[in-house]
Amino acid sequence: MSLIDADELTGHWPQPTVSDDKYSRGVVGVDTGSSRYPGAAVLSTLGALRAGAGFVRFCGKAAREAVLVRCPSVTFGAGRVNAWVLGCGWDDGELGADRLASRLNDGLPCVIDAGALNLIDQALVLLGWTALPSGCLLTPHAGELARLLGIERADVIRGPVGFASQASQRFQAAVLLKGGVQYAVAGETALRAHGGPAWTAQAGSGDVLAGVAGTLLAAGLEAVKAGAMAASLQALTAERHPGPWAPDQLADWFPEVIGAL
Repeated sequence: MSLIDADELTGHWPQPTVSDDKYSRGVVGVDTGSSRYPGAAVLSTLGALRAGAGFVRFCGKAAREAVLVRCPSVTFGAGRVNAWVLGCGWDDGELGADRLASRLNDGLPCVIDAGALNLIDQALVLLGWTALPSGCLLTPHAGELARLLGIERADVIRGPVGFASQASQRFQAAVLLKGGVQYAVAGETALRAHGGPAWTAQAGSGDVLAGVAGTLLAAGLEAVKAGAMAASLQALTAERHPGPWAPDQLADWFPEVIGAL
């Protein structure tokens, strides 16, 4: 198993050249949040921006004003997208498999998180598909992975890599299993993310992480590496800025850390 450390981030983090523009750097489409969880929309969008996305397009059903206040460079509405960030803050009362299916139907790489994870099978049935689009990344924590596989959370804790691999095979997608130790798995590849302080175990960290992974997918990285590198950036940033920073505050440090790399 390979470890993603600072040297690995330095060698593979997308870096624009003078010939790049906002589109060539990758357009991240963000469909996150709900009236119950508007903060998730802000956090996932902020993660994408602070990770270096050239263009972020917010297409969520709620929280537009909150997103605009925190992220004024974001564009709203339909348009060009290279990768989607989905599921963060989706509420049971406002979501349906058709919401996920409509995004999957674009055939683009997707980060599928939180409320969208349990809708995958239903969405595939609606589309008449047997697999997700190429290049997708699932980002469950142990409890969500257990629900996906119909097992107990304790089973995932005992065998994290094996069960992440099982989910990867079932959904034909990369899987980033979030937690104290984070693993990204796809096929024969298994990567362990850089370990960070326990302060990052807080509500909202996963939303920011999904946004970072979306930026990396949109820039063209393979899903398994995008997941491990996104988790490693968040952990490395927390390590270099010790203290109980909130997820959005920690995201504001991402540019400094990326620049130092």
